[in-house]
Amino acid sequence: MNFRNLFTNTLPSITTIQEITLENIAGGVSAGSALTLSAFYQGVSTISNTVSSLPFKVYKDKELQKQSDIYFLLKEKPNRFQTAFEFFNTMLFLMQVKGNSFAKIIRGANGDVLELRIIDFESVEAIIFEDKLYFKFNGDKDKILSDSDVIHFKNIGSGYLGIDTVNNFRRNIEVNLNALEYTNKVYNGEASSIRGTITYDKALDDKQRERLRKELQSNFSGKGGKRILFLEDGMKLDNTNLDPSQTKFLESRSFEKSEIASMLNVPPYIVGDYSTNYANVEAQNLHFYKQTLLPIITKIEAELKHKLFSRSEILSGYYVKCNVEGLLRGDSKSRAEFYKELFYLGAISSEEIREKEDMNEEVVGTTYIHSNLIPSEVSKDFWLGKVVKDNAKAKLDEANAENE
Repeated sequence: MNFRNLFTNTLPSITTIQEITLENIAGGVSAGSALTLSAFYQGVSTISNTVSSLPFKVYKDKELQKQSDIYFLLKEKPNRFQTAFEFFNTMLFLMQVKGNSFAKIIRGANGDVLELRIIDFESVEAIIFEDKLYFKFNGDKDKILSDSDVIHFKNIGSGYLGIDTVNNFRRNIEVNLNALEYTNKVYNGEASSIRGTITYDKALDDKQRERLRKELQSNFSGKGGKRILFLEDGMKLDNTNLDPSQTKFLESRSFEKSEIASMLNVPPYIVGDYSTNYANVEAQNLHFYKQTLLPIITKIEAELKHKLFSRSEILSGYYVKCNVEGLLRGDSKSRAEFYKELFYLGAISSEEIREKEDMNEEVVGTTYIHSNLIPSEVSKDFWLGKVVKDNAKAKLDEANAENE
């Protein structure tokens, strides 16, 4: 059988995040169980929501291509079932929890890209055949797709696939899940709270020991524990209280957040750890952008450019760029100062400022400017004329001096 006959354009139907398979069990830990950790969920959702809220646009030689079909797919609707936000949100969500996410590129008869549909998978295998890369999904020979026919967002990795975050950090996640389970048991009374010794100055027979053991077990373990224990005939129970502070309970929860922040490569404040202080919101956003978002955005831009455009289109100047200015521009006062400095330097026009602030191209009503502001072209002509005039005057003065 020819290997190429194994390939098919058959694609699983589109699915929502809730329907996507998350039970890739890794040592008793699944992506679904990892997401029950609030810090892990918060980190994953923050990255997914932030990047998917930023617009990916098509340009040619720095000119926005609003009439391009690819522009509509990336900016509005990649497929009939999802908006651009929903598509990127799901792709980034899967990339973080499973290490990889894939979308099938649906092309028309002439090769034009019509849709991008997310692929649901439990497992994926990278295959090199005749110097080309293919992906086999769920071990099914009928679900093998060429790398050129899929959009592939992948986590950091050493090969053609990204590292599965949950599988890679399964032991760390399991510890945090156990800590969460212990927390629940502490508050609902299922966790044992006894620690210490019972002293008695007389010997106990087997029957008395067994009765005492049962009383201790029924009063200090299981659901409804922590009841009152009655000791008889001079018995003493020392150091009975084991509260969360004695087990470094709060410290362990704080460490959990710091550890998950490291797993997801996000600043600690993203997962609720506010031990690190920033000078202002702008500095905070800049740190998040440089450490976490920039590498992800760069990978996405490159993947979209090389999968959605032909080689000739790329060479002619087509590319995909994510607009991150909204994330980095800070508060309104800082933006105003920034734009003013650029405007006074002649590095930006008022029209460009309006575009960056998502304002209408044309101003409605009367506008006012400083009286000493003139167009740079006029300023250039003025100074050139002044130089010519000054040179002519200097030559005239020099000639008059010689005649005298």
